[in-house]
Amino acid sequence: MQIAELAPVIAATWPPAATVETGAFTVPDGAGGGQRVSAARLTDPSASDAGEADIDAAIAALAEIGQPPLFMVLGHQSGLDARLEARGFATRDSTLAMTIASAALAAPPPPVTCFAIWPPLAIQVELWAAGGIGPARLAVMQRAKGPKMSFFGRITDKPAGTAFVGIHNGVAMLHALEVGPAHRRKGLGLTMMRAAADWARAEGAASFAILVTQENQPAQGLYSSLGFQAVGQYHYRSLQA
Repeated sequence: MQIAELAPVIAATWPPAATVETGAFTVPDGAGGGQRVSAARLTDPSASDAGEADIDAAIAALAEIGQPPLFMVLGHQSGLDARLEARGFATRDSTLAMTIASAALAAPPPPVTCFAIWPPLAIQVELWAAGGIGPARLAVMQRAKGPKMSFFGRITDKPAGTAFVGIHNGVAMLHALEVGPAHRRKGLGLTMMRAAADWARAEGAASFAILVTQENQPAQGLYSSLGFQAVGQYHYRSLQA
């Protein structure tokens, strides 16, 4: 699997409020849900470039819905990347996509440590809010159309973590994993990931995917040690620092 194949999974499991197609681009209305649902992207993820007029049209479409110029650029889209750089768009938030066979990661959680729940509980909403994941991003989860589930983690009988997983085309993708500061480095995140992969496997998803920023080297090392393989990279181009 390559990043071009994973791009539709990202879009389907973490969807914008609406999209319009203009020229070579799909322009999303993120409705305040963050840059992953607000960045224009090439409609054909296997393409590597777009014309200057297409870029102009995408910028105009973003402005029409009150969003700043922002593009998601996949690692192989070097032509588009060069055009945006020449226009003064700066790179930010380079992100690595990693995948593993769901069966290789899956494990049922120990008793009373992790629960699959939909819709999420109020305490999960509180945990997400404490980590900066507010109503607009919760709305993204609600919009996902395919199989989806939230996971609620506990440590010593206390609420400690939450996560969201969606499935598209046989690939499960983890989003919004949040473990409270007092409960980190105790293995709960891994327990939740294994439980999520176990659920995904049962739902027919052969692959399990995560997104991790390039600067988060410790997390990349952990995921690699679990057997995750990097399948590509994307970053954003923005006129804002």
